Amino acid sequence: RLGQVTISKLQGRVTLSVVEDLLFDSGNAELHDTGKKLLARVASTLGPLKGQVVMVEGHTDNVPIGEALLEKYPTNWELSTARATTVVRYLQGHGVSPSDLAAVGYGEYQPVAPNTDAAGRHKNRRIDVVLGLARAEPKAPAAELKAP
Repeated sequence: RLGQVTISKLQGRVTLSVVEDLLFDSGNAELHDTGKKLLARVASTLGPLKGQVVMVEGHTDNVPIGEALLEKYPTNWELSTARATTVVRYLQGHGVSPSDLAAVGYGEYQPVAPNTDAAGRHKNRRIDVVLGLARAEPKAPAAELKAP
């Protein structure tokens, strides 16, 4: 669908941005069939890229969670994180190494458009799949603390 999936490259990072309704129903973190088909194609591309960090970012608009969903998702942060995790688990289940995957939820705090109208809010409800991030070096174990 035109304008619902975009690919951009900035500072060595490639971002695939997918609007919410291609993947999820409103207020939901369960993938629907269209989203599964799209993510299966994404996974087939990412799977062979062993050793690449794949960060899945969940984003929402600034409309508060509806009363019926408050128990499950108290804020947009929880919803965005649940969606990012759902995408990560799906990619893992379709051949992307779990050691290459990470999920993060940004809620409403990194909008790409103003939340002042329906079109802007629609753009902000999205999943970004980001490639080209540097892998963190493993940290040496912390020295054991001794009681005085």
